[in-house]
Amino acid sequence: MTSHLSSSAVRVIAVLLFLMALAAPVHAQSQQPGFAREGGFAGVSFLPEFKFDGVTFDGVSAYQLEGSEEIIILPLLDKQPLIRGILGYRARNVSLEISYDRTKHDGVFEDFATDVTIQAINIDGRYFFLPNSRVQPHVLVGGSFPWTRVKEGSFLDGEAGDARYRGYGLNTEAGVTIYPHPRFGLSGGYSFRLMWFDRATGVSDTFGELRPRFREETRSIIITAIFVL
Repeated sequence: MTSHLSSSAVRVIAVLLFLMALAAPVHAQSQQPGFAREGGFAGVSFLPEFKFDGVTFDGVSAYQLEGSEEIIILPLLDKQPLIRGILGYRARNVSLEISYDRTKHDGVFEDFATDVTIQAINIDGRYFFLPNSRVQPHVLVGGSFPWTRVKEGSFLDGEAGDARYRGYGLNTEAGVTIYPHPRFGLSGGYSFRLMWFDRATGVSDTFGELRPRFREETRSIIITAIFVL
């Protein structure tokens, strides 16, 4: 299991950085208020299909925790819709967003069915191009702090318990936000996320380091609505 960035992730990050570099001179030329209202906002995002790609959570792999006889499993997950709650602050060209998301999946490990819950806290920055227009292309880059629970996914000395994983991630998105009104924006885009899980526990209820780290990718269309307060 490699812990390096995939080639697709590198390409996405490079494109986002290039677009931000192009936008910097435009931002420097004009500092007048943009079309969108500035200030705090609340929003919600919807991803119709959210799942791990199965890089490590493949339905056939298991992991023995270092220094222990405890075994934790990596089930294959189905696709589920994701709803994300957002709070943030919008300035002329940029916004800072804090969000929370949670999904519950059916997982399969060989012939064993289980329930898997994925949660994450996200801190993201969004850059808006053409801030004076109703139609504003945007890019997003941020960090994620995910944790995952696999029901009855760990085994030790004949006992079974929930397996829990914690880690960190990278969020990216590119899309367009349309403002029918200065206070209200509706956006559509493409989301690409990387997640690394570097700690885990199970029956023992003691978190230990994962070596190598587990890595997963997620890709989805994303729709977001925000209202500036």
